[in-house]
Amino acid sequence: MSYAETIILDVRIGQVPVVVSALTGRDGLAVWVSEIGVLNRIILFRTADTYAGLLDGRPELLAAIPKDSIQSVDVTSWRIISPLLPAGAHGSVYEWRCYELKLGQVGDVEEAFAASLPPRLELSGLVCGMISLEGTPRLAHIWPYADMNARMEIRAHAVASGVWPPKVASYLSIMENAILLPAPDSAWR
Repeated sequence: MSYAETIILDVRIGQVPVVVSALTGRDGLAVWVSEIGVLNRIILFRTADTYAGLLDGRPELLAAIPKDSIQSVDVTSWRIISPLLPAGAHGSVYEWRCYELKLGQVGDVEEAFAASLPPRLELSGLVCGMISLEGTPRLAHIWPYADMNARMEIRAHAVASGVWPPKVASYLSIMENAILLPAPDSAWR
């Protein structure tokens, strides 16, 4: 089993370059900047083979964040429920999708996601699918695309063919989507 961590940083206006500069180039750390969605937001993403390993790396990463540039920080640990795409160059655009689940629905959502994933992966790669380990139960998945046109075409084809999305709408309470651009030297770019 693998684990992931996201750290969502809401950055003060004009300070995104400062934060990106302080955090990029770290081994195994994706640094994505929101292009569509909440502006002045940076999403950090990293993985570990064990939950303990994930927690061990957290203090050093949090200490590297330039505090004067940040308005808020949201840290979440996740259990990865899909194949993990290794770090590397996978696209110029990443799509973050996160869903808050109704209580008691994690098992049903995970099962539906797993069942729908193989045909969807035939259309494009997936960084990973994840279930939150703390706080409000959530499902998140991150998709790399060559560009926005590729994202629009693949998504339209997946929906029109019935391959995607998984049949989980009745289990969801809130849905969120963001288009992210990888920072230079981001581990996933």
